[in-house]
Amino acid sequence: MNIAFPVCGVMLTIVFLYKLRYLRQRWSSARVWALCATVFCFAVTMWSAFPASVKVINRATGIPNVAELVAAVGLAALGGLFLVLALLWRYSTARAWPRIRWVIPAYSLVIASMVVLFALSDVPEERPVDFTFHYAGQPTIAAMYTIYYAATVTGSTILTRWCLTWARQPDYADLPYLRRGLRLYGGASLVLVVYALLRLLTMAANWLGSSALDPMGNLVPVIASLTGCFLLTAALVIPVWGPRWSAARRALGLWSAYWTLRPLHRDLRDVNPNAVFVAPGRRLDVQHRIRRTLIELSDWRWTLSPLFDPAVQEDACRLGERHGLAGERLTTTVEAAQIKAALHAWRDGVRAGDATAADRYGDERDGTDLHCELAWWREVAAAYRSAAVAGVLARTRRPATAPPS
Repeated sequence: MNIAFPVCGVMLTIVFLYKLRYLRQRWSSARVWALCATVFCFAVTMWSAFPASVKVINRATGIPNVAELVAAVGLAALGGLFLVLALLWRYSTARAWPRIRWVIPAYSLVIASMVVLFALSDVPEERPVDFTFHYAGQPTIAAMYTIYYAATVTGSTILTRWCLTWARQPDYADLPYLRRGLRLYGGASLVLVVYALLRLLTMAANWLGSSALDPMGNLVPVIASLTGCFLLTAALVIPVWGPRWSAARRALGLWSAYWTLRPLHRDLRDVNPNAVFVAPGRRLDVQHRIRRTLIELSDWRWTLSPLFDPAVQEDACRLGERHGLAGERLTTTVEAAQIKAALHAWRDGVRAGDATAADRYGDERDGTDLHCELAWWREVAAAYRSAAVAGVLARTRRPATAPPS
């Protein structure tokens, strides 16, 4: 518990702080208020429920075992907020309010009953781990937790049914991530149902004088908190970030391509270092970095193309075929070998006349199709570091003279 509950508390606090900025922007939105209150209650419950925190709260207030009441009240409030948030997700505030007016008083009555029953109880011995079962034989504590667990089972069962039913509604057909969020939200409420039933079962066993189920009852909160925290976080995040996943995945793909091109770009910048340019404030803009990289690679290739040697091309073809290369892979290997050999010649001081337009590219890779251009240069960059190109370079190191015109 000293590990699981704080981990859940940290996760939920992060989610709460993330959602809090939306509350500042939409102060009058009942939906955002309910969302922030739900996450806040869950976070407070996790922070107040682990044994180390229990001792601190009890000593700070001077009331034995009051931390148990705080955690129980937090979870009871969470059950009501789950229902309120689901109603506000599904309906407008005006349509949801008639039902919310029943939820709030009902759970307020549950919480008030729990507080009164705890105040009437005699619980002098601090029990941070097994408070519920140790005092299960005391009528007021038994009544307090029976009311709490019964309300949790009832409310969470209703919520699970709502969410799973709404997720199948035709008006959500075009909102797949919202449907997934509803299913996950229903899963989080189902965890509360299972948690409450198992704890109630363990408490009933203690009423009958048996403590055989206590280990299970003490383990259930840990498993339920981890599972519920994960499901609730996913339910709140997926509907917002799910539609952005395709853009994020594309950005990750572009960054992967950028780092594939990076070694080739770093070598070829020796041709003209002044051509390298990153606009101010756009160093992390992957679209800009890719576009500039392709422009610079193409310009440097243009500069080196008069140094391309037919002998290197023939040797690269033979060696590539010997390595089992064919088609596009063989073409990019030949291209990479020509670039690498020409770059070495350039570094040795060899220069030649300007390239003609025909020398630049002999196919559709003329810079008008960014996707095609990027795919081509990725293949060239991969071949540039291959053993086949290294073998060609080792066998055909040219002298420091320009190729015959």
